[in-house]
Amino acid sequence: MWHPPATITPADRPYGGGHTHEDGTRHGDSPNGAEVGIGTPAASASVALDIGGGLGALVINPSERFRSSEIEISRINHEGPRVHTGVHERASDAGSTLTAIFGSLPAGRYVIWEDANTAGPVVEVPDGGVAQIRLG
Repeated sequence: MWHPPATITPADRPYGGGHTHEDGTRHGDSPNGAEVGIGTPAASASVALDIGGGLGALVINPSERFRSSEIEISRINHEGPRVHTGVHERASDAGSTLTAIFGSLPAGRYVIWEDANTAGPVVEVPDGGVAQIRLG
């Protein structure tokens, strides 16, 4: 059975109690149970990777059209819910780049969603490794 990234606990799922992204951005639930939107975007920060023992990581380098948005992924067989993370600009000595980082995923094949209804490329997340892909 597929499990979402380790940084989202069962109490933090969007269908019960809200959830927190790896970068600290939090979505919450309103009193009537409807999910509420993101507040002020979180600043870019370090991301810890939890890989090995059946887990891998995924780094997406999206195009400018994804700036300040979120990217969703799901298992290729649609087992389990979609999970998402924010797109942030990250600086390095080589310059800055947009990234969306899933720091801990069960190894396997994932669909990257272009939008809510359009499936994009498929990527293989390796056990103990990091997959990287550009998204146009």
